[in-house]
Amino acid sequence: SQEEACEVALQKETYSGYLMLVDKERIEQIQRALNQIAAGNQQGSEEQEVAASLMVDGTLGAGTRKALYEFCLGLKTVPADDFAANIVQKLDQKNALMTAIAKTVNDSDEETVSAEPAEKPQPESKPQPQPQPESVAVITDETLPSKTELQPGGMPAIYYLLTKDDLAAVLEASTPPKKDEKKEETTETTEAEGKEESEIKNIAADKNDSAFEELPADESIAALEALLGIPYVSQSQLLRAVAAKSGINDKANPQFIAQLTTAAQKNASTKLESIVLDAECGCVRDLSDTVYGFYPYWRATQPRQSEAAPDENAGSDAAATPMIDFSVFSRIAYYALTLEKDGSITTPLHWNSNGKLGNFINIAHRHKTAVDLVVYADHWTQWSKSALQASVMSVYNQLLLKVEYRESGAMAYVPFLNKTTASPDGVTLYFDDYSENPESRYQIIEFVNQLYERLEDLDRQYKINILLDLRSEDLASGKRLFGDIKGLLVSDHEEISPYVDSLLVFLDEPTTDTKKILRSKIENEFSGGKRMDVLRKVIPVISPYGHDYDEEAPYSQFDDDLIYLTNNFSGVGLWPLPMVTDKAAPMVSELLIKRFGLVEVEGWLNKISANYPALCEFACPNRWAFRVAIDLLLFLIVVYGVLALFSLRMRRFYSRYSSYFMLYIVLMVLVFMASLMCDPFWKEKRDYVFMGLILIVFAIFVVRKYSQAKQGPLP
Repeated sequence: SQEEACEVALQKETYSGYLMLVDKERIEQIQRALNQIAAGNQQGSEEQEVAASLMVDGTLGAGTRKALYEFCLGLKTVPADDFAANIVQKLDQKNALMTAIAKTVNDSDEETVSAEPAEKPQPESKPQPQPQPESVAVITDETLPSKTELQPGGMPAIYYLLTKDDLAAVLEASTPPKKDEKKEETTETTEAEGKEESEIKNIAADKNDSAFEELPADESIAALEALLGIPYVSQSQLLRAVAAKSGINDKANPQFIAQLTTAAQKNASTKLESIVLDAECGCVRDLSDTVYGFYPYWRATQPRQSEAAPDENAGSDAAATPMIDFSVFSRIAYYALTLEKDGSITTPLHWNSNGKLGNFINIAHRHKTAVDLVVYADHWTQWSKSALQASVMSVYNQLLLKVEYRESGAMAYVPFLNKTTASPDGVTLYFDDYSENPESRYQIIEFVNQLYERLEDLDRQYKINILLDLRSEDLASGKRLFGDIKGLLVSDHEEISPYVDSLLVFLDEPTTDTKKILRSKIENEFSGGKRMDVLRKVIPVISPYGHDYDEEAPYSQFDDDLIYLTNNFSGVGLWPLPMVTDKAAPMVSELLIKRFGLVEVEGWLNKISANYPALCEFACPNRWAFRVAIDLLLFLIVVYGVLALFSLRMRRFYSRYSSYFMLYIVLMVLVFMASLMCDPFWKEKRDYVFMGLILIVFAIFVVRKYSQAKQGPLP
């Protein structure tokens, strides 16, 4: 029953994981939303104040859980997984819908009052309460949800993804009841209640109509299908994509956009599991530029599936073990940890020492793919000196993290190598609201300077990247965007390397325009050689999803973007990177190889390995096993040779089992040849090593024949 399904809302343990991702202010927002919905359901009765008496104290106590239970009873479907996060998401959706409708009602009231004749009398003896739309409270502008309220838990705990069900729900909520039904209701009421009350009901019906704005055109709504299943990193990215694809915006359709945004908002699950990845691909190919993929932490949650609905982006095997095609990604970024106001990282997610991260880094490194950590900085404009220093130390400590892992596959059987530690290769700093805060950009410069100085003292080289979300209108404006951090991107001295290795920038839709606007912006802010230096640092970030709806042909726009990016920038970023089970993955990998893969391979051994990729798909990720095998086989043959010099029995053993010795030599040659062709260690010197071995074998053969000839025939 509904009551039994909702009883989980009363249990304190239900919310333990969710409370780790939110603060007191967020709980207060939940409590105010519960009060607002309770008050709206009373429709202005005398019990309204009693229903809305939940104490706003920022504590998820018994009273708040009871209110969530009552809210759950009114839902059509009760969340099955991650109840806490999903029930709060439904609460936000309900609250935003009420807010949008109530605001429209209030605006309608003001227009009605101004349009009514002044002489129209109002009944004085019996004032009637103004009826409101069902389940809607009158809300003033001061109570409208802020940006923070629309984003529970803050980024990156949420993302935006519109599904078919979301769109259908928004259309249903935005459609007013049929007028014929309302007329019948009005007629019945008139006969029963009299003329005066029927006039009031007619006014109420008109206000209900005004609460529903006119829906966008059918072709605009149909165009939204191109956005289904595409995850967006922020609310603003989603809205800009909606406007670009369908022409629908918050000025012409504020209520529809508010509902659409709320429906698309997804709360990342708190049920984190170990990042379990499988990979049947070989090592990353030789790429002309950087291919950068973002791996959101919420991919490793239950149930294991793509963030998109199975019928939209996932293949038939969507529930299989997740796999990444490492062969097309030079770097993969774990998205993301959040810097708090005081500079601390209170929620490390997988990025901790309990081993949930180790295999992820290890598998990537086995495929020669580097791993970065994305750190989201929301409060960077408000950093004090101490908070900035604390932020630097937080990031520094995360980069020094070494996580234990256990090898899998062939490496699991290699002695002394089946358990070791892994650590990241760099950090990508995500500064939110960058374009709106030009006066605070010195904080970014100081932050990167301090972090670079600390990392410079270490033996290992770490990459420092910057990630920005810039609106296309900002790129097209005269605002100074990149020049303020010029010192981080380029250096005036050749002997001093710039502190920032890559600048990643999200591209708005339509990418056919924004990629050109981005290049034009950089060309306007830099000149000479520095212009080219900056362009070769910029990596535009685009989505690999939704390209079935490209205008000319499926993935035609994606292909055009790759061609432009590889010729004008430093590479391409994909947010999020596709999993192998996603519908988009095969075409994305094919186009990445086509546009970024290096076709020309020097050396005939390299050509052989390129023509037989299946060999290296196994040998390269397991190159350490091959190295150990070569060392072991060589060690045994050398030991036998030394013993044979001093032992007649060992020499007789060779004479008796010479065929086995030949098989042993053949095995050793095959293992070494596989390692020589597929191990990146030999890449630059494969042909030289191979020719050297041939000369050595030939020399041994010549020396042996010469010795036999000099010795003469034996009796």
